[in-house]
Amino acid sequence: MIKNSLRVMGVSILTALLAVSLIACEDGGGEGGSGNGKSKGSVTEWEVLTSEVMKLYSSGDYTQGVKVAKRALQVAQQNDGPDHPNVALSLGNLAELYEALEEYAEAEQLYKRSLEILEKEFGQDSPFLVNTLWNMASLYNNIGREDEACRVMERANKIQAKQ
Repeated sequence: MIKNSLRVMGVSILTALLAVSLIACEDGGGEGGSGNGKSKGSVTEWEVLTSEVMKLYSSGDYTQGVKVAKRALQVAQQNDGPDHPNVALSLGNLAELYEALEEYAEAEQLYKRSLEILEKEFGQDSPFLVNTLWNMASLYNNIGREDEACRVMERANKIQAKQ
C-alpha cells in the first residue's frame, strides 16, 4: 500500500518537475528542445513522449511505457545534453517503469543517475531531489534493503522539511 501511494505521488511530482524544467528551459532562451525542428507547434517531441509515458504508466502498460520512455530519454539527451533536468526526468520515468516490471537493478541504476544530474543542476538540498529520493527509498524497501531505504527517506524528509 505504501508503494502504491509513493508511485501515485511520484507521477504527480514528476508532472510538477516536468513543468518546472520546461519553464527553466524557456527562461534560459529556449535552448534545447524547442528550436530543433522536432516540435509539434509549441510542444516538443520530448514533451509529447513524456506525456505518453505518464499515460502508459498510469494505465499499467509498463512494457510499452519502457519503449516510449527510452525514446524520450534519447530525445532529451540529443536535444538538451546528458546532464539536463529533462534527462533526469526521463531517467526517473524509465526507472519507475522498470521498478513496476520488477527489474530492480535497472531501476536503481537509473534513479542514481537521475539523482546525480539533479544534484549537479539544483544542489544537494534541492526540493527537486525529493521525488527521486522517495522513489529510491521505495525501491530499496521493495528489495529488502530497509537500512538504505530509511537513510534515503530521511534525506528526502530533511529536504522537504526545509520548505
